[in-house]
Amino acid sequence: MRKLIYKILEIPFFYRVITGMLGPGGARLRRKYYQKVFNQPAQRILDLGCGPALTTPVPGPQTLVTGVDVNESYLRHYTGGFLDKDPGLVLNPPPARYRLGFLSPADHLPFSDALFDEARSNSFFHHLTDVEVDKVLKEVLRCLQPGGRMVMFDAVWPRRTWARPLAWLILRMDRGTHMRNEAQLTGLFKNACPGDWKWERFTYTYTGLECLCLQYVKPRV
Repeated sequence: MRKLIYKILEIPFFYRVITGMLGPGGARLRRKYYQKVFNQPAQRILDLGCGPALTTPVPGPQTLVTGVDVNESYLRHYTGGFLDKDPGLVLNPPPARYRLGFLSPADHLPFSDALFDEARSNSFFHHLTDVEVDKVLKEVLRCLQPGGRMVMFDAVWPRRTWARPLAWLILRMDRGTHMRNEAQLTGLFKNACPGDWKWERFTYTYTGLECLCLQYVKPRV
């Protein structure tokens, strides 16, 4: 049954429906938090593990957002039918296109160094092993300009399982088999990219799911 559900989730329509059912109130609870976090200008944004739709706001209508995923159906839905192959499009996008999509593993991105001024992800890292998390963060750091920032959201185990059994069950059934607690997730991030990480924990659905927002600015020297 679990494998069947996971297969269904590969279809963008069912992905949106099922995640909406399991995370009611998510858009409303995250909206104010997103407005606070995504308040800086950015021209080129990397959306890691983008899925079938952009779930975070962009600074302005002219901002170019480049999604990366391993699911072609997700990417075509994300871009409105396109699947991009030339990394040079990030610097010279086609006219009237502000959303690109590349089929690529996150630990081996096709982009040049220091290309993006922001990188973000939403509910991505619990799909990766500890070793993969380390590789992905270092690869993202390579693609960031000095002074560019990472803004990474990921679910974590509830602090008190007994108080949020439904949230625990939802995470237990998640396709991502590497769910972590707060200390484990922050430890991996700090080890991969030493420096001044900032993070905040908040509840983002009415079912009690809890999330960390981790932020990091790439040193300029």
